[in-house]
Amino acid sequence: MADEKEELSMQDIQVQVNGLAQQLQIAQTVATKEKSRSEELSNLVVRMQADFDNYRKRNNEQMKHNKEDGIVDVVEKLLPVLDNMKRAILMIQDEKVAEGVKMIYRQIVEVMGAFGITEIPALGEQFDPNLHNAVQQVKVKDSSKVNMVVEVLQKGYRMGDRVIRHSVVTVAK
Repeated sequence: MADEKEELSMQDIQVQVNGLAQQLQIAQTVATKEKSRSEELSNLVVRMQADFDNYRKRNNEQMKHNKEDGIVDVVEKLLPVLDNMKRAILMIQDEKVAEGVKMIYRQIVEVMGAFGITEIPALGEQFDPNLHNAVQQVKVKDSSKVNMVVEVLQKGYRMGDRVIRHSVVTVAK
């Protein structure tokens, strides 16, 4: 009878060991699946962070571009006024009035400079169709001046590398 009890308890132990082994295997399977899911979620978070960083960079670039477009739109509308002020300065007889208009002109140019707007160098420069718009040519005796800007009819302006208005010029031929 002692052998039967011992055998029965050995069978019970074996059943319990087998049951525990199955539970362990199930737990390992669940753990593997959860680890895989955790890695997928971690990868998803990394991708979402990268996507968000890219979105933020694109958005900042777009905002910068929109700001520049707005500045260019305003300056394009302001340039004819600036041109007319320059003409008015030449026509004004009263020196004090002319000096006052010159001050206003300089202030407008300074404000444009604060926004990165600069005058395109033209007079005495080599003609560049990317910066200058030649409306006439004049013959010159000095061959070293060929294809040089000899007169600026209308100033050109740019913002960085972006041309807002080409300089209207006369070129030597």
